[in-house]
Amino acid sequence: MSRTINRYLYAVHVLKEKYLCVRAVDVAHYLGFSKASVSSALRQMREQDLIEVEPDGNLLLTELGKTRSGCLEIRVRFFRQLLSEAGVEPSQALQDAISFSWEMSEAAFEAFQHLRTDPSVNQ
Repeated sequence: MSRTINRYLYAVHVLKEKYLCVRAVDVAHYLGFSKASVSSALRQMREQDLIEVEPDGNLLLTELGKTRSGCLEIRVRFFRQLLSEAGVEPSQALQDAISFSWEMSEAAFEAFQHLRTDPSVNQ
């Protein structure tokens, strides 16, 4: 999945956690993008079966969308904690954790997790 789609998927996920109803304009505001660019990305997400759009414009994550956004959330939490423990200021740690989360391959993320959980690697 592309970095762009990951960014939008994560935004929908975060907004759905906070609000009952999320529309394209909410995603645009959250990301600081134009509604036109958001509409294009949301169309791609519909085509990839990541979201559904209700007749009133409310965005819903599909099961696939929930699974993928949940994986992104796990990554964000992991890197946010790692960066915070390293002394990075909390809001910067969150911004960087989000960037890492959708830029990094699954193999690289698993390697980071392994480093974090296997004490023998750090010796």
